[in-house]
Amino acid sequence: MERAAARSGVDLRWHSEHWVAELEAYGRRCHVVGYNFPLNDAASALLATDKAATSTLLSDNGVPHVPHRLLRWRPHESVSDMAARLPVPVVLKPLSSSGGRDVCRAETPDRLRSALHALTARYSALTVSPWMPIRHEYRVVVLNGRTELVFEKRCAGPRFGADPTDWDDAVEWRHNLKLGASAIVLDHPEVCGPLGGLARRAMACLGLVFGSVDIVEVDGELAVIEVNSGVCLERFSRQDAVCHAAAQRVYETGVRACFRPR
Repeated sequence: MERAAARSGVDLRWHSEHWVAELEAYGRRCHVVGYNFPLNDAASALLATDKAATSTLLSDNGVPHVPHRLLRWRPHESVSDMAARLPVPVVLKPLSSSGGRDVCRAETPDRLRSALHALTARYSALTVSPWMPIRHEYRVVVLNGRTELVFEKRCAGPRFGADPTDWDDAVEWRHNLKLGASAIVLDHPEVCGPLGGLARRAMACLGLVFGSVDIVEVDGELAVIEVNSGVCLERFSRQDAVCHAAAQRVYETGVRACFRPR
């Protein structure tokens, strides 16, 4: 962020232990909070944090995606009652969270009840999505309808067997850099073209200007799994020189976009 501001001729001042960046240039001032740039309106950013609302909008606009539906417990309903109305295998997630935090996979009714006990104690609302045999997961960064970065997130994968339901519990199955996945920057048009097109459609559905879209490949088909209004490239940038340079280019473009004439 500091290099992006310096290379863009923008003054930067940090607040809140490097969580809030105050940017100033051309007689204007704005703030980047965490990984959220001042380029999206509040409603669009809020939509992106709600996995169930995002899924509904993508569905209504015909955008291929992994369905996420809201899961709330009914009055006087027990965890066992809730588990009885859910299929397995299934993936449970907090309604509004990121970074793979508290994402649980349940292949059996017993594991489903255990996951529900843990999650309902911490969250007032969850989302439920079907378990899918994801072979590839990608992240696409889009700014003003332009694809700025595409990379694949590769997790450790299964220890044995080809069937995902046979994967050892010790193997990390989530494609998250914080959880040990690695990033591979992609630039082949035949791969990046379809990914960028799908990401731009998803961003347009939510009215986002700057954000990142996670896309999975299941049985040879692409589907959006998550849309983010923030652009977090912190761990990505630390992986190697190629990723660092790519992250810096994205942040420079984002900083400059903050000061384009309105």
